[in-house]
Amino acid sequence: MKFKGALARICVMSCPSPSTALSPGYAGGLEIPGWDFFYKGKVRDLYQHPNHPDHMLMVATDRLSAFDVVMEETVPDRGRVLTHITEYWLNQVSDLIPAARVTVEPSEIPDLPQEFHDALRGRATWTRRAERVNVEIVLRAFLAGSGWREYEANGSLWEHQLPTGLQKSSRLPEVLHTPTTKAEIDEPITWAEAVELIGSEEDAALIHEVALKIFKEAANTASSKGVLLADTKFEFGRIDGKLVLIDEVMTPDSSRYWPENEVVEGAEPPSFDKEIVRAYLRSLTDWNRKPPPPTIPAEVITQTRSRYLEICEILTGNSPV
Repeated sequence: MKFKGALARICVMSCPSPSTALSPGYAGGLEIPGWDFFYKGKVRDLYQHPNHPDHMLMVATDRLSAFDVVMEETVPDRGRVLTHITEYWLNQVSDLIPAARVTVEPSEIPDLPQEFHDALRGRATWTRRAERVNVEIVLRAFLAGSGWREYEANGSLWEHQLPTGLQKSSRLPEVLHTPTTKAEIDEPITWAEAVELIGSEEDAALIHEVALKIFKEAANTASSKGVLLADTKFEFGRIDGKLVLIDEVMTPDSSRYWPENEVVEGAEPPSFDKEIVRAYLRSLTDWNRKPPPPTIPAEVITQTRSRYLEICEILTGNSPV
């Protein structure tokens, strides 16, 4: 495998072996014989094999980012939780739309050396390559985050006019599409603009319909377990011209989950994600939200890990660790 720049220099000194590489807190840098490392995302490392140019291997690390900055600390087992929850939801909604994902079982990944199977179990996803639709399909059932800020400023949510008097964490009259561009900084766009970026009115209509069905089905499932799905985002792609779901699906990174019995209109509910980290960072007066990142206290990391594991167990009925 060939690495470039700083990653290459790091790997010469400290690239992990398969027996220890993917332990809790894994930050990336695994070398797999015969495989090329070709992309490092905020959370996932992507590999490709010359025998399978139409597929790629995604490995979920425990890296932690906030405000588009990757922290020095990791959240142990976070990558396993994200993989586990995505797999759960993909199985739940497979009748609505196919996924690019092929398998999360390492023994089913062709040309993956056997000595890496145990190390990669729970983190690896073998997926078909897809042509990405460059729109993030965001759906909201409650006022929160940027949606609340938009309503507070303008009384609307994107092109949707809303009733007056709503508060932070209010339930919306209906689930709304609030798409954004897919870029370094995602920008809000109208559905008409999303249709143009999708490039096909037929595909856009299908995405609109399927995303809404998935959201409602997932919200009902979560509610039956005492959890509210406040909002989420989906990514779609095309394989041989057909739409598929890609990337993670309804994880704590791509969704806002709230404990149903702790939601109070006008207040910020506790959430099952890295909001604990963001809240800590917002409390700092000497960080400009640019690299290098500040040190995250150990107790913040511990609390964040607990929240990820808790929502995973609530939604899926079990834990990947």
